[in-house]
Amino acid sequence: MRSRRVNACRLLLLLGLAVALGSSPAAGGGKQPYLEGDELTFAFLDLDGRTVRSSDPAFQGKVLLVDLWGTWCPPCVDEIPTLVDLQERLGERGLIVVAIAFEDEDEDGGSRREMLRAFVEQHRINYLVLDGQAPQDADEALPDLKNVRGFPVEILIGRDGRPVDVRNGYGYSKRWARKLERELVELLDTPE
Repeated sequence: MRSRRVNACRLLLLLGLAVALGSSPAAGGGKQPYLEGDELTFAFLDLDGRTVRSSDPAFQGKVLLVDLWGTWCPPCVDEIPTLVDLQERLGERGLIVVAIAFEDEDEDGGSRREMLRAFVEQHRINYLVLDGQAPQDADEALPDLKNVRGFPVEILIGRDGRPVDVRNGYGYSKRWARKLERELVELLDTPE
């Protein structure tokens, strides 16, 4: 009898764990983030303190991979080498990787931008990094983006300025990197 109870408890525990993991954004369950409307609008400071807007002429006719991330987020950091590689290889074809970092102020009294600048140098990041404010301000900073439950979030934008896909990223895997590259190449091959 005791054995059956233990097995039943184990089964319930495993079912509960499966349900919890299945509804977790990190496990791919639950709703994906999405945009209200047909464009992503933003205005953030770059690491030199200049305002970069989604409407800047530098983005016109380009394919954008907008990555919402944080240095405190292990899956976000795992993606960096792939994003560096994609920017390096596909940048001349019209890809612009835009990483919007959501960080708390540095505990040592430094600014977010100073901390981000050091992180960018350490990781040899070759793409645009913007200061997105504190993580708890992400909803306010990007009001058209809904259902963000965690980072990273990837937003693919075609040459016409319209979002093609909005989704949670889960960190590096060969499968993820190949799929992302295929999607970006397809967008780059699509005329405006």
